[in-house]
Amino acid sequence: MDITSSTPLTFLGDASKATKCTLANGDVVFRKVGDASVIQREVMQLQNIVNSSRILAIPQLVTFGDDWLATSWLPGRNLAEQFAMADAETTRGAICERFGSVLCASTAISTTLSEPEDPFGLMFDQLDRIVHADGGRVVADTNAFIDGKVVADVWREVLSDSSGVIPEIRYVQGDWCLPNVMSDSLDNAQLGAIVDWSEAGWLDWRFCIADGLWSIGYNSRLAGVNPESFQKAFLNACDVTSDTDIVAWCRKVRALSALI
Repeated sequence: MDITSSTPLTFLGDASKATKCTLANGDVVFRKVGDASVIQREVMQLQNIVNSSRILAIPQLVTFGDDWLATSWLPGRNLAEQFAMADAETTRGAICERFGSVLCASTAISTTLSEPEDPFGLMFDQLDRIVHADGGRVVADTNAFIDGKVVADVWREVLSDSSGVIPEIRYVQGDWCLPNVMSDSLDNAQLGAIVDWSEAGWLDWRFCIADGLWSIGYNSRLAGVNPESFQKAFLNACDVTSDTDIVAWCRKVRALSALI
């Protein structure tokens, strides 16, 4: 790949290195370098979903190597940047509503793909190993409403409530946070674009709601504002209420997953 110029990009919390590159033919691409296994997984997912969405903009894979990939460039700013720069509560509420709308639209990809037989097995095996290895560890996660409980106790709650969970399995991006959703403007016709598909796969889509609530809480703390109204706007867009048992269950699972 013949690169004539590149601009480093920074994404908070992302261990990969990303650049905006201009190629010799004038095309602009997003180039990402990282752990080889993560990069190859994202390559596989991008190949899996190519041309699967007519509603959202999804990066198109241009080329790749062992530990890097290049995709088409997606214009706009991510929603985390827009949230941080917003000067009014109504604007932040609209950003979080867009965040939820993009999530719901993205699940339409599921209709073009084949669902695996057991999307929960690997996750629960990993969590079970963590609990047996470090069950006394304390979980402190205010975004999941878990503060000061030991891992083993939270795990018992998850197992106890799991029998009542009726899965709603869909193909999802897997790391649903404000920085991973791009938008030119809240007023434009293009709903949005989604980046970072390395964690994509089949999952109960309400885990993404749990992730989204965490992300809004985190970005609200950075901005020094109360997240409650923004989280409500996000949930309303997803047509889910904050006290839904399954969402609470997903938030517990996600809090434990963060320890893996």
